[in-house]
Amino acid sequence: MSDQTADRLAIGETLARYAWAMTDKDWDAWEATFAPDAAADYSAAGGPAGSAHEARMWLEPTFAMFEVAISQGTNLVIDFVGDDEAEARSGYRMLMKIGGDTPIYMEAQGWYRDRFIRTPAGWRLASRTESVGYIR
Repeated sequence: MSDQTADRLAIGETLARYAWAMTDKDWDAWEATFAPDAAADYSAAGGPAGSAHEARMWLEPTFAMFEVAISQGTNLVIDFVGDDEAEARSGYRMLMKIGGDTPIYMEAQGWYRDRFIRTPAGWRLASRTESVGYIR
């Protein structure tokens, strides 16, 4: 297996951990998928454009309203920029349920543009920008 193949698998694992952390509402695990000084732009979904920690401070109370929130990633494409940096694009689909006597279901789908860096802890998001295709 080439180093680039192993790196692709490691980046994919980071994105899978990101998606599971959202589904589990494990915000420590979610934030751990980012490098310490990472930028995150969720303004397309009504969130902040700032640090990953600022994004967490928006996501955590926002996701508290959902009884269920299932996050899925897809169509990952990675382009390496040297040995320790990569640019990626991937799609996402999120299904959310607000509980109650008559549950409300919401669905969002879109894509991310990411920059990854290799850190001592492994590949981490250095920047993430979300684009929303639709929310219904």
